[in-house]
Amino acid sequence: MSLFVGDRILVPIDFSQDSFNALDKTLNFIKDPNKITVINILLPLESVDPGVIWSTLNDDTRQSNVKNAFYERYPKSLVDNLNLVVKIGNPSLEIVDYAKKNNIDLIVIASHGRTGLNRFLLGSVTEKVVRLAQCPVLVWRDYHHDGDIT
Repeated sequence: MSLFVGDRILVPIDFSQDSFNALDKTLNFIKDPNKITVINILLPLESVDPGVIWSTLNDDTRQSNVKNAFYERYPKSLVDNLNLVVKIGNPSLEIVDYAKKNNIDLIVIASHGRTGLNRFLLGSVTEKVVRLAQCPVLVWRDYHHDGDIT
């Protein structure tokens, strides 16, 4: 019996090691990359961002850069079977909206385990996804070998 049930699994990544670990563990359990959608959410560009001011960066370029960086990390044989989605907006809301619109059966999301002021200032995408998602959410949390929780 598998812990993962369903044919549509969503794994949000933010290019942190924790998010890649969550994706790797999901791939190990599922064995069929066709069932997995990887999603990355970019924050909207501000009009004062240097790339916008100098017209060297736009949303299409950013999305292309994310895809290229992802494809460099994973072998082509795997990537050809994964569905990679790059969106722009509020990370937690975009993840929940994508899951709802695409009838996702399970979201596997990494938690960085921030506490205190860091959590207050940075917020918790994972916490918001857990609260707002209409499907089950599995939170993947890595514990480091030195005993500290990060």
